[in-house]
Amino acid sequence: MTRFSADNTGFQLENVIHNELVRRGYSVEVGTLRTGEIDFVARRADETVYVQVCETMVDPATRERELSPLRAITDAFPKCVITLDRYGLGTTSDGIKVLGAIDWLLD
Repeated sequence: MTRFSADNTGFQLENVIHNELVRRGYSVEVGTLRTGEIDFVARRADETVYVQVCETMVDPATRERELSPLRAITDAFPKCVITLDRYGLGTTSDGIKVLGAIDWLLD
């Protein structure tokens, strides 16, 4: 069991994103893959969105670790990573959106 800690920004960010998805009317669950997991599979009516949450993706290894599970999903539903980073945002060559958490929350 992970305990709340003021020092664990990544855990706090995941909780904020989860709560906002629920507030926006999604049912939210963790996605399980053979090679890992997706932080959130959010569903609302016929809509599905795959969401990874990452405090920072500055390190190329971290960026790859966060994008890999999304790349393993072969359906056409939207995929995104939500991060506290303010640069490196946009859409990857394979269609995964990298979004700033503050902008996403204010959207």
